[in-house]
This record gives sequence, C-alpha cells and structure tokens, in this order.
Amino acid sequence: MSCCGKSGTNRCVCDKVREIARVQDAVDRDCCESGSCHRAIEDLVSPTGGDGRDTIPFVLLCGCENTFAGLLPYFAWGVKKFNGCSGLYPSPFFRVKRFVEGKRCCAILELLYPEKCSGSLFKYSNFFRTGICVEVDLSNFTGITCFHPVAALNASEADMDAGAELVQQLKSDPSMMGSLSSDN
Repeated sequence: MSCCGKSGTNRCVCDKVREIARVQDAVDRDCCESGSCHRAIEDLVSPTGGDGRDTIPFVLLCGCENTFAGLLPYFAWGVKKFNGCSGLYPSPFFRVKRFVEGKRCCAILELLYPEKCSGSLFKYSNFFRTGICVEVDLSNFTGITCFHPVAALNASEADMDAGAELVQQLKSDPSMMGSLSSDN
C-alpha cells in the first residue's frame, strides 16, 4: 500500500534507491536495530568522496491525487527504546540499508533525523542515524529527492528527541505547503 492507499507500478524510484544502496555498501556496512540523486551518487563514489561520507539521505514523494500530487513527502514511523521506554518516532528522511532478498522493490530504510542549520526549518547541516528501520515497497512512490552525501552521525537520546521535534515542526508547518507549491 502506498502513502495514498493505492499500489503503484513505478520502478524508477526503486532503481534509484537500489543504486544508492550499492554505492553506500561500498563505504559502510552498519546494521540497524530494528533532488538529484544522480549527482549525490557521483559525489559519494568520486575519488574525493573518501572523506567519511557514507550516506545519501533522501525523501520519498507520494503520488497522491490531490493539489500537491507528487510533492508531499512520505513520513514513516518507527519504534525505539531508551531507558526501558519505547517511543514512536516519525521521519520523512531515509537512508537505504538494503533490499529485501527476492523482492525487486522492497527495501529496508533507516529513518534519519536532520541536524538543523540555524535560522531555517528547511536547511540541514547533517543527518543523524536513528537505528530505526522500516520495510517499504518503493514501487508505491512517484518521486525521490536526494540530499548531498554526508557522514551520518549516530543519534543519542537527546538527538532523537530534538529530531522528533524538528520533524513534527516540519510536518505541521503551514508554510511547508506554500514553499512546496511555489517551486512549480
């Protein structure tokens, strides 16, 4: 099921995420606890890319049949436990971990949280790895937007709480719709 409740047949998102997984595997093999992607992929595998960068963060775009079709980011939810308490954490930012064996478009994605640049809800200096993974059918999305490669940081409990708050602000900010729709 897609973010719109309909199953899709689009394979270009799947193919691009598969390529991201391939190049990330060349520089990092960590496990989970539970725009222009072509440019980001080239940057990660370039001869000068050996500076510790191991992640191409990305956002998946929904093909919902409404005013903002193809523009709304998909928010996944995952669970993480700190000090005996489980928490539900949302994020629209992902790092591909791997593809599910035997499935062409089913991937394990790790939720990321952005490290915000001062003064802007939409600008990020880096991303935190949450250790939270979700299984996603990539054929259900109409688009993908990639960020520049980063050396993703491991998230502490404080980073998780700050990231969850930032994602909630992003999700509920009414200016998000205006900024997305003005790009067309």
